[in-house]
Amino acid sequence: MKTVCHILPYMAEGGTEKTAYNILHGFKGRYNLILLAPNGVAISDFLKLDIIYKEFPEIKGNIFGKIDVFKKILLDVHKQYGIDLLHVHAAHEFLSFSKKVLPSTPLIFHLHSHQGSNLSKLVNYKLSATIARKKADMLIAVSEEEKRIITTKGYPETRIEVVYNGFEEGGEDDIKKIDEIKRLYELDNSFIIGNLGRLNRTKRLDLLIRAFRLLKKRVPAKLTLLMIGDGPQKENLMRLAQKECPGGDIVFPGFINRGDRVLKIFDIFALPTTFEGCSNVLIEAMSKSLPIVTTDIPTVSWMFENRKDVLLFKKNSVQDLADKLYELVSNTELRESLQKNIQNRFKNLFTLEVMLKRIDDIYKKFIG
Repeated sequence: MKTVCHILPYMAEGGTEKTAYNILHGFKGRYNLILLAPNGVAISDFLKLDIIYKEFPEIKGNIFGKIDVFKKILLDVHKQYGIDLLHVHAAHEFLSFSKKVLPSTPLIFHLHSHQGSNLSKLVNYKLSATIARKKADMLIAVSEEEKRIITTKGYPETRIEVVYNGFEEGGEDDIKKIDEIKRLYELDNSFIIGNLGRLNRTKRLDLLIRAFRLLKKRVPAKLTLLMIGDGPQKENLMRLAQKECPGGDIVFPGFINRGDRVLKIFDIFALPTTFEGCSNVLIEAMSKSLPIVTTDIPTVSWMFENRKDVLLFKKNSVQDLADKLYELVSNTELRESLQKNIQNRFKNLFTLEVMLKRIDDIYKKFIG
């Protein structure tokens, strides 16, 4: 078997790690797999795959010394196992580090979308295009919109393959954990609207909290807003929740490992994001046939057909988000229709099987 080395620049609980995990999980037995990555909260899932794992320090702080450590580890791994293909995720700087060590080894750059401020995204997309043009043999974009963005920054379109993120069809549900959450927060008789993921500014979860307050004024039934996850905005969001809904109807249970397995706790899934690449959590919600409300922006709307399999709301509009949520809460027939159609869309475009087939075809171009 050929040996493929995946390089992850960090090990948090984000979409980059989820996609890398799904690829490694899907390719076990098809390739000899090596993972180079820092330690972090998500590493336990990767270790369960029983693949070769080599830790390097996250490249921050004293970066020059840490870069040298990474290069030495990569070279040692190559000497021991013989790397046939490098698959670098997310961080363009690792293209340069890796190519310096293994200049003749084919290298694929998996662009998972750059988050942050508009200035940060502008700089990072430009750097990704410039460095990848010189160092990468192929670039994987997670959507046509990502492909458009990176080509406008100078990366050649002829060396791009679009591969949507994929999720395993029929994934396991953790019913015990769902029941535990419901008991802990007394949610058994509540209609649950919620979100799962990293609590950062890009997701604009403050909009969801404000929209939830408006929704509660229009709905007599017991409603709960469940915000599963952790991140830099958690404390701010908790203060806002206390201000907007002091009755305790907004719940923050924190980070839950393998959150995809508790998604069935939601009656409606809401993501008021301002930027995505190919959102893993939306794909996971699709796989569970959840009714979804999300933002009408190019980096999200391409995934859906509005009002057929999802409801899209105007970006940054608290009132429109509240209106769309009310429409779903009050209309059982609409929820059931969206659930049926979203499952069909998931099966056609976003299964793990579809993603692995596309990536396997790319690998074979370089290593047969």
